[in-house]
Amino acid sequence: METKQVKEIIEIFEASNLSHMELEEGNLKIRLEKPTGPAQSIPVSQIVHTQVEPKPIEDENKIEITSPLVGTFYRAKSPKDKPYVSVGDIVHKGDVVCMVEAMKTMNEIQSDQEGIVKEICVEDSSMVEYGQVLIVLGELE
Repeated sequence: METKQVKEIIEIFEASNLSHMELEEGNLKIRLEKPTGPAQSIPVSQIVHTQVEPKPIEDENKIEITSPLVGTFYRAKSPKDKPYVSVGDIVHKGDVVCMVEAMKTMNEIQSDQEGIVKEICVEDSSMVEYGQVLIVLGELE
């Protein structure tokens, strides 16, 4: 993760209503916290770098599409539009599966593999973290 990405994550976090957040990417773990007491008026963030053990793969046939950034998850381009994908849909490599809005920029999230949508893990218009699983695909048979 580059310094610019970390700074953007901190800015988004400080502008949010979240009191804490943890992100993991490979062996990098970032933890952000804000003071919660009424006497604290200036937001303070803390970054901690630690080594983490790789998580065991629960289902080798499961393909997870994760959020590349912190932001707001949207299933469709606008509230009036049909969702990009629904459970049971076939997704091909490069297909747009959702959007994540960060810093007033809409970012199309594309699948880097093909598969069948097994689960949509986030509710529409919900805040998502970097690396959070958005959609789970199963392998095409």
